Amino acid sequence: MTSPLPWAALLALLTVTLANGHLTALADESTSPAETVIPEADLIPNCARTGGGIAIAEAEGRIYYCLQRVVAIERRYPGASKFFFLHEYGHIALQSGDELLVDCWSAHELSHTARGEEVLTAARRYIEQFKLFIAKYGGTGADRSELLAGCYAEGLTWLERARAEGRRPAARVGDRNSP
Repeated sequence: MTSPLPWAALLALLTVTLANGHLTALADESTSPAETVIPEADLIPNCARTGGGIAIAEAEGRIYYCLQRVVAIERRYPGASKFFFLHEYGHIALQSGDELLVDCWSAHELSHTARGEEVLTAARRYIEQFKLFIAKYGGTGADRSELLAGCYAEGLTWLERARAEGRRPAARVGDRNSP
């Protein structure tokens, strides 16, 4: 069965690098802001539910993941899957379907962790290989990677400025609870 986890514990659990077979910690006790209410999430293995992706979240606090995808990505981009789990957790924490907002929040959250830059670099390398324009992620893999780098450094301020300058589509999907 599954049990609820706050995001720091979720990241600590997900630091098992299955491709290498060893445990490494990304988050420590100091990574969770004290003033923030941290929602819990259930991790549920289910590749069919992810639709071929690494993971997918439901607003109710469930994150479905595909172990085979995690292993495949970790073999080539060690640490990258941690970003994607944090991203899915971000949908729950923010109660938002806005992929750019959640990407930005996730990247900036990593900036407060000991190994966040390493994780984000791995995720960006993975993302950059995608050449097709996907509006909900702000464009191509290179565009999404740029967003992640900017948000890592500046947080949501970077995203707000980019949107105001017309550098990003308004890829707002809406609240996760809406159809």
